[in-house]
Amino acid sequence: MTLKEDQSPRWYKSLRFRMAVMMSLAILPIGMIAVSQTRSVTEQAQQNSELALLGLTEQAAAEERIVIQRAFGLASGVGAFLPQMLENPAACSKRLAKVLENAGIFNFIGYVPISGKMTCSSTGVELDYANAPGFAEAVEAETPRIEVSIDGPNGEGSVINISQPVFEEDDLTGFVTVSVPHSILNALGDDSENEALLDLLTFNENGEILSSRNGADAAVANLPLGTNLAEFTTVAARTFSRQSVYGEDRIYAVVPIETGKIFALGVWDKDNGVSGQISKILPTSLFPALMWMISLAVALFAVHRLVSRHIRSVGAQMMRFADNRTLLTDERTREMPSELQNIQNSFLVMAHSILRDEAELEDSVRQKNVLLKEVHHRVKNNLQLISSILNMQIREAQHDDTKRILRRMQDRVLSLATIHRDLYQTSSGGLVNVGELVREIIERSVEVGTDTAKNIAVDVQVEDVMLYPDQAVPMSLLASEAATNAMKYVGASENGDNRMSVTFTRDAQDKCRFVLVNSLSNEVAPESTGMGSKLITAFAIQLGADIDVQRDHNQYQMTVSFDAATFELEPGDF
Repeated sequence: MTLKEDQSPRWYKSLRFRMAVMMSLAILPIGMIAVSQTRSVTEQAQQNSELALLGLTEQAAAEERIVIQRAFGLASGVGAFLPQMLENPAACSKRLAKVLENAGIFNFIGYVPISGKMTCSSTGVELDYANAPGFAEAVEAETPRIEVSIDGPNGEGSVINISQPVFEEDDLTGFVTVSVPHSILNALGDDSENEALLDLLTFNENGEILSSRNGADAAVANLPLGTNLAEFTTVAARTFSRQSVYGEDRIYAVVPIETGKIFALGVWDKDNGVSGQISKILPTSLFPALMWMISLAVALFAVHRLVSRHIRSVGAQMMRFADNRTLLTDERTREMPSELQNIQNSFLVMAHSILRDEAELEDSVRQKNVLLKEVHHRVKNNLQLISSILNMQIREAQHDDTKRILRRMQDRVLSLATIHRDLYQTSSGGLVNVGELVREIIERSVEVGTDTAKNIAVDVQVEDVMLYPDQAVPMSLLASEAATNAMKYVGASENGDNRMSVTFTRDAQDKCRFVLVNSLSNEVAPESTGMGSKLITAFAIQLGADIDVQRDHNQYQMTVSFDAATFELEPGDF
């Protein structure tokens, strides 16, 4: 993993995310309590709104209740005195007509015996209900009945027939029927007092609509979609939300008017009044969610205000210091909490200490480099002085052997001087360009060692090979000895030319390769002592090199191969 990847952590490792998780866990119990309490409050509010809506529906249906209960009461009263008058149908009819006149809001009263032949009625008309639909079931049930008749007994339009059974010594003798005109029921009540009430319907236990304040057509349109009103006759008062037949959202309230017989259905606008309160009750998780979000926002803002931005500021200062050693104090430092100010101050102290130590180290390295260059310079000068002394000795020597030995020694001293000169002139971290040294050594050896009688063709192919002094010195001395030996033994080959070639390379695997090839003649050099070969072998051992020598009657080839060493500290280097 790179440093850049380390400096760009995953989002889930950020302080904000972890703070959000910890805050969420911290307020989780409170949130659960809030959800429970909110649910309880919401349920109570829902229940209160439903009870209020049921109360309003029952209040709105009060006039329908009064009319229907008056009809039942009138039928019960008539049934009490009617048996004594049945023997005289005319008198009976007259009496019922008088009762109807006093009642005012009804348009028919009649008595139907179990035979189905009505002879006593407020109109005095005799009617036969023996084969009327539902009459046989009513006789068998012996219970009060409420039903709608499109054309009432007196032919004055649709009515609601309320039938009350009449018993004599526990035996059913017939029914007293009271007719309530729809026009009376539809005109009851004043819906302007509650604009949310769109319609009020009444229906019987069979789900038949008895009345509607807005008329029969509107009643059908306001019914809940896909619902049979008979479903609501088996339960107590209730409210529910559903779409109407026309697809409009409505709230319905069902209350009983006459227990088990007549019910009122209030159709309420979903967006107004108490019904609107029911539809607008918010989800139980909304307030806990808002509490969580607000708490989280406050916590994250506090973390940002008190911690995150200051940490980023300190981090930015550290990054700038790491990149270019600059220190810029943020103006927000005085706003930091004391703990972060301590971190900031500690960083500044550390940064100034690092700058001071680096400055001292740089000065120490500079002084060391100056001293080291001076040492190499003085060594080079001393070696050149020795070379000059040797040169004086050569000029004063009387014997050729002495001159030759001194000259060989002078060459070695000059090779060392060249190496030290390159060391104090180089700025490559202590590395020496051995390729350039080899080139200079070969050129000097050819210049010094060539006889006027010999015309030597020299081919030097060397690369820039950078080595540390531990290998540069023995490699340079090895090249000097090899060149000196080559100049000593070089001769004309069968082709008739004197030649010498030198190559020095370094491959991608840091393998260094020095190859020297020179032509040979059949003559043997009289001054051969073997000292050069011994020195070459000794220098190769210092390099850790392998030497391969191949010789025939035409040429001599020496190949030296070694690995370029890396810099290694010795115990005394630190």
